[in-house]
Amino acid sequence: MPEYRQHHRHQQGQQQTQQSPVAEMKEKIKRYQQLKAMPAEEIVSIADRIGAHLKNIGLKTTQIRKFLDGIRKIDTQFNRGKSFNKDTVILLKPKLAYAAGRQERTVKPLMEVLDPAIDAAKDSYESFKKLLALIEGIVAYHKYYGGGD
Repeated sequence: MPEYRQHHRHQQGQQQTQQSPVAEMKEKIKRYQQLKAMPAEEIVSIADRIGAHLKNIGLKTTQIRKFLDGIRKIDTQFNRGKSFNKDTVILLKPKLAYAAGRQERTVKPLMEVLDPAIDAAKDSYESFKKLLALIEGIVAYHKYYGGGD
């Protein structure tokens, strides 16, 4: 077999192993109607794969952290006695869409994964805390794989 064909096949093999995990992780999250039912091991696994992927496509840690900060502010409100409000959680989606609209190539994959997670986190505070853990995990693994600010 000519060398250029072997090289082309090798490249195809690499592309298949480096495909985006976004669709797979999105489907994993969609299996849970409520995020509180998702085992911690699954959250860690998803955060690991998405954190690595977001680093590889060039998303900056600060961009994920901005969204994480918004989630933490909501969590602080709930901890200070404000009752859990599902509308507050759902309204995270437009904020994420705005960021994805500004930087589609890098933020849109994050949005695609977090959109079903927000849907599954809107019905209870326990589910919301799992959403917070998922985003914290994504930030942690993004940094672990060398994601910069």
